[in-house]
Amino acid sequence: MRISKITIENYKIFKGKHDFDITSNLIFFVGENNTGKSAAFEAINFLKSGLPKDKKLSDVKNKFASANAHVVCTLTFTGKIKEVIKDFSEAKYEPYVFEINGEETLLVQRSSEEKTIKQSGKDKSLSIKTVTIWNDKTKQFENPSGIDTVINTLFEAQFIWADTDPFDVSDFGSTKICGRLLADAVGDFFEGELWKEFEKVHTKTFHGHENSLTQRTKKVEGELKQILLDQYGKIDVKFNFSMPESATFFKAGDVTVHDGFVENKLREKGTGMQRAVALAMIQVYARHLAKHPTDLDKIKPIFFFIDEPEICLHPRAQKQLVDALVAVSEKQQIFIATHSPYLLRSFIAPKHNFFIFERDTDNVKVTNSIRMNLLKWSPSWGEINYKAYGLCTLEFHDELYGTLHERFISSSSDENEAKRRSYLKVFDLEILAGNDMNKQAKNWSELRGTVQQPSYKVTLSTFVRNKMHHPESSQTDTYTPTDFDDSIRHLLSLL
Repeated sequence: MRISKITIENYKIFKGKHDFDITSNLIFFVGENNTGKSAAFEAINFLKSGLPKDKKLSDVKNKFASANAHVVCTLTFTGKIKEVIKDFSEAKYEPYVFEINGEETLLVQRSSEEKTIKQSGKDKSLSIKTVTIWNDKTKQFENPSGIDTVINTLFEAQFIWADTDPFDVSDFGSTKICGRLLADAVGDFFEGELWKEFEKVHTKTFHGHENSLTQRTKKVEGELKQILLDQYGKIDVKFNFSMPESATFFKAGDVTVHDGFVENKLREKGTGMQRAVALAMIQVYARHLAKHPTDLDKIKPIFFFIDEPEICLHPRAQKQLVDALVAVSEKQQIFIATHSPYLLRSFIAPKHNFFIFERDTDNVKVTNSIRMNLLKWSPSWGEINYKAYGLCTLEFHDELYGTLHERFISSSSDENEAKRRSYLKVFDLEILAGNDMNKQAKNWSELRGTVQQPSYKVTLSTFVRNKMHHPESSQTDTYTPTDFDDSIRHLLSLL
């Protein structure tokens, strides 16, 4: 089961309806600050958990939306949904699974719209407090009884925020990363000899010994029974100290960290330490998946939403982290909101998804990588940095120049003509300068062997290209950062 579409309406920065079509397991959200990347993650958390206790609807509704507009988040799930429901969730979900093009589909939504619908012949009130599921037969979102309390049985979402909650990191629950890692490490411990010995000691300590807890509480039991006998009749009362379930030990557990100075619980550490531990757990989890790939058939899908994982990490550590995330994405979906070029270098089109977030007056504009077809291999790392941050890179300049030159050569079917076009001097004059020699404003001189050749006029773009490819050439001319930016804009205008 995977998320194939996210729809957000009027949530914080998102004015109106915004669709995110997801086709892969690794999804990058990229853009400058305050463009909606984290808000998209928050909208998904809103669908799953509702409004935080300290928030009102006005705190999350887009301030430019109309008064009658509603805050909505919808997730579309596809894949082996019925298997997940059968193994991990509630049967009440099954009637809501329908097929699109032969693929199982389920739509889950939370909306601020307050309305009453007819559901199973009865009136049903819907509001921001209710999770709803699309009924393809009645063509409406419905709220089956009790569905709000079991939404977590359908899908697990692991959020790691820029200011992550330490309780999320150290949660030992069986559906959380930490709990899963511990369960893997524990193995058959609870069927082993040590556990059996513990059971015997527990029985003796609480029940069998003359000084056991059970014996010590008998006096209180007797007093209670006497009062009940006098007032209500014969009623037996006992204090029972049963053997705890194995899961109880995980729930009672905690994570402590020693930073070289003092040992504290992780929740008492700063957010930097908390994030470090959380991201380290994901990397260990990646190794677990690599060693035990078949285990995924036995566990509920977990969706990762990681906000700015590069924080506090040097470039090499960022690479190690993203390698682990790529490994996890082979099996489970990971959404990454990032500013880091080091993380973006792992993007592979069309294997991964990529969304660029930009501010657009009173709204946000989101561009899907599927619609970025500037280059044959779009979007490239250089193109991403240019589109997302306005960052001009040598790689992008090289890609643009090479693409234009290739098109110029291949546009001729005549072999001799194509050969003539392959010369950069011809390409520079006819395409980059447009046969306007005044645009060839830079002097370039080639170095052949140890002899510097006479200089000749070239356009700024060819000069930049030659400078990059032939730094050994001794040149009096140079170019400024502004020249470099102008060159890229000129190359883009010719595509």
